[in-house]
Amino acid sequence: MMNFSMIYASTSCLKNPRIVTKVLDEYEKAGIRNVELGSVHSYFNINELKKYNFNFLVHNYFPPPKISFNFNLASQNNTIRKKSINHAKNAIELCRQIDSPLYTFHGGFTVDPQKLGVEFSRENISKKSRAIFTFIDSLFEIIDFAKSNGIKLAMEPNVVQKFNLTRNRNELLLFADINEIEILFNFFNKKELGILLDLGHTAVTSHWLHFNKNNFVKKLKDRVSAIHISNNNGLQDQHKGLTKTCWQNKKLKFFRKTPIILESMNLNIEEIKHNIQLIKESK
Repeated sequence: MMNFSMIYASTSCLKNPRIVTKVLDEYEKAGIRNVELGSVHSYFNINELKKYNFNFLVHNYFPPPKISFNFNLASQNNTIRKKSINHAKNAIELCRQIDSPLYTFHGGFTVDPQKLGVEFSRENISKKSRAIFTFIDSLFEIIDFAKSNGIKLAMEPNVVQKFNLTRNRNELLLFADINEIEILFNFFNKKELGILLDLGHTAVTSHWLHFNKNNFVKKLKDRVSAIHISNNNGLQDQHKGLTKTCWQNKKLKFFRKTPIILESMNLNIEEIKHNIQLIKESK
């Protein structure tokens, strides 16, 4: 059995996860106390988190805002960009309050999507170079704020699926391939910005952008602050449960001292516990 430093379950794993306190109550009953607060919940009073004696991590669109918006640190719409920066700062403040050492967030987009996991609008697409440097400008402000609060940051490379390709090219999602990610490394060191490596994303994006997924993992290995893991068919980001032999599980041996976060979705509690056990048993 592999000795990982810590295995977490995302609050996105449980079926019908909109009310986060219901998810946390179920996790508490099941003895699951390493928990990533995910991006699929409705607004609630964050003071309710104080009643849980959990080891928390905070991810992307958490805490859920009262009025929903498109979180995009690369947005060319200044209102959306400022809202996104302020949301990240709120998440960092929450990390400090609940003793989460890490806040993780998605790479940005060249459009402002209404929803993730579906086809994006092709209206008002900005140049990738412009969007990348807008994202970097946003990061300078967020990193300064995180440093002052003693919180680490990590960016999750985006997943590229077939429906978001434009003439077989990725024009909509930033930081999905190694070349764009390495641009960030020219501006920020590992202490300032790590990578949340989503192995499910890697399996899918590598297919549609025609790169070697093993080399991608190898090149990012030293910058990885945490792992997201879920299973899929290699074509779609399905967030399925793990198997002993899936590619994602086989990559965990390279990350024994890294937090591993289960992000398979639509599971019941017993299935979540089974998936955590598969992570522990990975070879």
